[in-house]
Amino acid sequence: MTADDQRWKEWIDRRERESCSMTKTKSVDWGNFTPINESIAYRLIYRSWGWDKVGKNHFGFTMPDPILGMYLDPIGIKGVVEKFIKGYGGQPAKEIREVQYRFNKKWDDQDRAKEVRDQWIEDYLHGLTIAKSIQIDESELWELCRFAEFARESAKGREYGPLNGMYRGLIQDAADANVNLQLIQKVKTKWVEGESTKDMEPMGFTQAGNIVQVSLEHRYDPEPATIADRFKCTVVNCRQNTEIWGQEFTNLTFPELGQLVYPNSLESDWA
Repeated sequence: MTADDQRWKEWIDRRERESCSMTKTKSVDWGNFTPINESIAYRLIYRSWGWDKVGKNHFGFTMPDPILGMYLDPIGIKGVVEKFIKGYGGQPAKEIREVQYRFNKKWDDQDRAKEVRDQWIEDYLHGLTIAKSIQIDESELWELCRFAEFARESAKGREYGPLNGMYRGLIQDAADANVNLQLIQKVKTKWVEGESTKDMEPMGFTQAGNIVQVSLEHRYDPEPATIADRFKCTVVNCRQNTEIWGQEFTNLTFPELGQLVYPNSLESDWA
């Protein structure tokens, strides 16, 4: 062994001894870093889109109660919510609360939009402390918030930064509170290269798909003889379980969706 080899071996041996000593005597201060545990909060942040009268609200009312509905378009729940507060499909009657907001950008001004928006946010943050599930008509909420920010003026992409940040924060608040959140989105016909298609695309906050756990497309099929079998729901995408992407289900309920997203969960986890 040469002199250089000997010095190199001695240096390696010393580093190994120091490393072992540090491992035994020095504790690691992780500061603000917390360990990731295996416990899962069984709640879903998801969006439902589709044409009118295809079962979006109905699906949302199968979420655990108490349910809070926050509507700028309350007409959509009429004739639907009554079934659930009386007990639907052999299930116990549900506790469902609602709050309605009046705003129409055709005749209301920006000050009115700001007033309604601020009240909505205040109610929403309070609702997160008492409800297990919240249902909102997201397309209308986005239009309200956009009007409160820009009125009727057109805005460039970068000018949406503060509004997008606030909106993402509202959705994240539900996740942090472990509250189920359904974002109901209206749709419009999808156009490709100046021509309309048979497909639809959701209206509202364009970044919602990047935030939610699941995106659902609802549609009505008039062919089945049984009315319940006419309501179809396709899982467009799912963050937690990519195996259910593109699958279509008939008369799907929220507890069933929860078990699809988290296969190891039980129906009681979503009740």
